[in-house]
Amino acid sequence: MFWLVWVLVSLIVWWGMNTLMTGKAGGNGWLASLIVALLGTWLGDLLLGNWLWMLAGFNVIAGAIGGIVLVWLWNLVSKQLK
Repeated sequence: MFWLVWVLVSLIVWWGMNTLMTGKAGGNGWLASLIVALLGTWLGDLLLGNWLWMLAGFNVIAGAIGGIVLVWLWNLVSKQLK
């Protein structure tokens, strides 16, 4: 169940941040930004610990924070590389 919650939070963060930053959910480099969202939510859960909203052993708030930060940084770096 942990994996399902992790993937769902990652997908929501990925979709929301890409829509906010680029104006579209997909586009160029969508796979890389999806992988970054998955990594960010996992790292957020791992580093920020067990506080606030836990669901199936996954810290949803901390995972979302980690995913948002990493996808935001990825979008900034990928714009500079173009």
